[in-house]
Amino acid sequence: MDKKEYRQIAEQSASGDATAFAKLYRLVYRDMYYSAFYTLKDDNDAINAVTMTARECFEAISGLRTEQQFRFFMMKTLCANRKAILRQYTDDALDAEQPEIKEALFDLKDDERMVLALNIAGKCSVDDIASFMGMTRIGVKKRLDRAKLKLDIED
Repeated sequence: MDKKEYRQIAEQSASGDATAFAKLYRLVYRDMYYSAFYTLKDDNDAINAVTMTARECFEAISGLRTEQQFRFFMMKTLCANRKAILRQYTDDALDAEQPEIKEALFDLKDDERMVLALNIAGKCSVDDIASFMGMTRIGVKKRLDRAKLKLDIED
């Protein structure tokens, strides 16, 4: 999508056109869902976080000039919504019948899992993650490295 087409669709979205917003949403929804799922550990919570984010962003789209700003804004808003949902969790929320990779992911600390999910599933850079989470770049990098080491993931 070129800048002119994006701007036109964004303007339509800002004026309340849900169909136009859906075109933009299609660009990021998969990354948002996977990032939310691997952070929140639950399909329903991931869907709720993504849905809340879409609703909030639909109302605030008018100020976003580029597709990259839209993606950044969506992921940043999703990060805030996931944090709110994580605060509601209890330790027994994890189902013991998880496949091995999910179990390993869910054994990570919440901040490590969120950073890893944003980086891998959300395709976000370390700098973007630092901005979303209100952390330093070094803090994000340390958590990302720690999570990858625990899961034996190579860069």
